[in-house]
Amino acid sequence: MAPRRKTTHTPPHLIEVLFQRGLYLPELDLWLDPWDAKPRAFVSHAHADHFARHDSVLCSDVTSALLKARFRLSDKRRESCAFHVPIVRDGFRIRLLPAGHIPGSAMIHITRIADNATLLYTGDFKTRRSRTTESVNFLCADTLILETTFGLPLYEFPSPMEIEAEVLRFVHDTLADGATPVLLGYSLGKAQEAQALLAEHGIPVVMHPAAAAMTAACRAAGVSTLPEPVIFDGHAPAGHAVIAPPTAVRTKLLKGLVSKRTAMLSGWAMQPGAKYRYKVDTIIPFSDHADHPGLMECIQRVRPRRVLTVHGFTKEFAAELRSKDIDAWCAAGGDQLELPIQRQPPPAPPSRGPWHKRVACPFSDFSDLCRLVVETGSRTAKTKFLTSYFKELGSDDDLHTAVRWLSAEFAPKPRGKHAALLPASTLLHALASIPGVREPRVREIQRARKEPGRGARLVLQEIQLKPSAVDLAQTTAFISEFRQSSASIKRNQALSERLATLHPAEGETLVKLLSGNLELGINAILLEEAISATYPSDPGEFSEALAITGDLAETAVLARRGTLSAAQAPHPAHQSNPTATASPDTAELPFPPTETDT
Repeated sequence: MAPRRKTTHTPPHLIEVLFQRGLYLPELDLWLDPWDAKPRAFVSHAHADHFARHDSVLCSDVTSALLKARFRLSDKRRESCAFHVPIVRDGFRIRLLPAGHIPGSAMIHITRIADNATLLYTGDFKTRRSRTTESVNFLCADTLILETTFGLPLYEFPSPMEIEAEVLRFVHDTLADGATPVLLGYSLGKAQEAQALLAEHGIPVVMHPAAAAMTAACRAAGVSTLPEPVIFDGHAPAGHAVIAPPTAVRTKLLKGLVSKRTAMLSGWAMQPGAKYRYKVDTIIPFSDHADHPGLMECIQRVRPRRVLTVHGFTKEFAAELRSKDIDAWCAAGGDQLELPIQRQPPPAPPSRGPWHKRVACPFSDFSDLCRLVVETGSRTAKTKFLTSYFKELGSDDDLHTAVRWLSAEFAPKPRGKHAALLPASTLLHALASIPGVREPRVREIQRARKEPGRGARLVLQEIQLKPSAVDLAQTTAFISEFRQSSASIKRNQALSERLATLHPAEGETLVKLLSGNLELGINAILLEEAISATYPSDPGEFSEALAITGDLAETAVLARRGTLSAAQAPHPAHQSNPTATASPDTAELPFPPTETDT
């Protein structure tokens, strides 16, 4: 039986929408993602909460294949349609548009031919790029039916690069500490997106049987970006990550992993305390939904006359839109009617926890370079990242500094009990002195992590910071002052104050620079190739200039200027960073070692 209750009064010339446990378009006799089985329905994607065993299902081609594989829905009950291909029926033009949510997810755009009244139903959608589904494609519409899962200003996700970097850092850190990283995400959607991300960076994956089955179904449906899944049988080979649905975390299959760390992939990571609520080691806002800015972007691109909200924070988001003079209502009804004089600005979003926005600056660019280089095992990719970075440097001084730092990767390291460039005690006291940091927590992280840079980043991630812009010259000056200081208390205070002004990613890079090793897995030959590719010159002339200067950073500057022929041998007292062929007994580090603090 068709519902009789309208969501709101339907203005003239708009397509009528009714609601009763689902959206219904009476003029087309078509339901939109209804909760119960109906004679005829549009199914936006193959998640279980959007599917019922309808007599006839209109969906995208990929969703049709997934419904068959996942729910054994027969062919005669599925009417599939390619994206952007119009269907004319009962005086209406219908077309499906990519929603960007999961493989096959679709929006439906409807035009009433008689008067060109239009309607767009988004279903679940995502505005950010995806590796496993087509990018979202909006069309203007008079009526917009919008899902508002993350419809509060609180839910503003970090940039995609930052989110992906956090996933990759979690995996690399866990593997480096001898444990197995377990990524928890829905078996259809997030599991495939995480698999594609790790595959892109050369990280082998084993998948829970449920997630592996969905990956196989996506590949069979034509999703060519996914590698063939390897099924997790309770044992993860060394160097492998595990991808599993959240419900599997307490099953016998995963409990068999003796040493593991878990990361939940969810937009709910923006809620304070989410990590403890889900009982995981970390939670990352890796989501397949639009965040609050994404919802606003949809409004701007569709330019609707009327908005109906479904799922999530429906009433709150509709009220926010009405405060902006947009005709918006919860599709299920129950909105509180306000008089214009009674309108109040939306409440300030609650604290979303210490997720830090990065400040674009030269030092953050260098940190990004380090992340990209360390996360790929491909020599070609490493060279490409280095070359791209060198091309964007604005000055000779920045090039000299960057190459000098990178050269520390293969410079000989000091030996002996006083060889530590950054003693553990100095780092512990510096971190513990930052407001909001507890010393027992620092000691706990230092014991669990083998690399001080990663440990420092984990400590900084747990507190509120106000990152500021820093350039390479400022960082060089700080390192020089830090090295020259002989007073332990002064050094601890200086490092503490500097770390408190950095994003956790830049804090990790600074600690690694102070420790004398960026851990990038590069050598002198690779770095020379990247410099030569950035500033083309005769290979023989470059090698000769490098032999004369004995300094790769200085030679890089000469290559940038096109003056390799002007290379001069340095004064013996000022030799700084010889090439990898120098004798370990005479080679110097980029920064002189200091004695261990007492």
